[in-house]
Amino acid sequence: MFRRADTKHRSVLCAVLVCIFSFICVFQMLAMSQAAYSFDFRRDVASKFFWTKAYKEKHPEPTNNMPKTVEEYYQEVNKAADKAREIPSPKFEKDEKLVDLPDPSILVVKYNDPPGKVEINLNDLKKKRKINSIGVVSPQFDRLVYSTVYYYPSTKTASSELYLMQLDKGKSVQNRIEEAHVNHGRKVLYRTEMDSLDLDIQKTLTVVDWSVDGKRLAFKEKISYTPEGLWKTNLFVYDFETGKIKELSEVRDAILYYWRTNYNIRFRDYRWDIYPVGWDAANPDRIIVFAYAATGENPKFLGAWSIDYKGNRAMLLSPVSTHFDVTQNGSCLKSEYRN
Repeated sequence: MFRRADTKHRSVLCAVLVCIFSFICVFQMLAMSQAAYSFDFRRDVASKFFWTKAYKEKHPEPTNNMPKTVEEYYQEVNKAADKAREIPSPKFEKDEKLVDLPDPSILVVKYNDPPGKVEINLNDLKKKRKINSIGVVSPQFDRLVYSTVYYYPSTKTASSELYLMQLDKGKSVQNRIEEAHVNHGRKVLYRTEMDSLDLDIQKTLTVVDWSVDGKRLAFKEKISYTPEGLWKTNLFVYDFETGKIKELSEVRDAILYYWRTNYNIRFRDYRWDIYPVGWDAANPDRIIVFAYAATGENPKFLGAWSIDYKGNRAMLLSPVSTHFDVTQNGSCLKSEYRN
């Protein structure tokens, strides 16, 4: 009798132990699954109750707009800078020391007046590191050309670039010039070469004038060496019909040949240069150039010369006279005080 009771109690105890072990296993499995499958309110609850299609349309998921590459980053930065950049209007400050000074008036005037005398003011170049020339407008008032001179203090050198801007023909002539800005787009027509490692070399670009039909632009490159002054002036013509630039070096060759063959003077031993004046009024396809030799206080006149824009023929107009008519085709803005 007692043996049967012990056997019965042992069976009950074994059953209890099996239940406890099973519960422990199930609890461990639930804990492991809970670790692998974390609770998500939006997935487990919200999506089943109020995360409806209409709610999703009103509350879209945030998108990642961060740039993926460095190039994309700089592109976005440039776009943001362009949007934030304001287009300034021309401003002329009043001198407070003057009494009853009237506000300046902005006028559209002829550019090449007097002929061949317009130069870039480089007095503040070393301080500002960048100087812009006067903007010269074509005779048809649809294009504007100007140059920028850059200064590099480490080498004491300067380079220059010539830019073209298209003007808005839907505005008045003065407004289209005043409101022209680099943010509206510009194109590089020419840049000076900086292939020399010498110090103190400055190269600047200056507009001479537009042709009367607005199809060509004459400009000059002045190369100077700070300790010695101006070295050389090169004459160029940009042809807008072909999109090509022609250096009119033939006029310099003609001057050297004339003085060598007629007077046995070789200018390799002397300092001399050319001064482009403008487009010939008698022949609109040619440019008039004066030449001088440095001979102390009074430079020696080497003649008035003419060359066509293609560089096919250079000829001497006069060895002594400078009285030749030059057209003034380009226009620019000028401020004047009126009483």
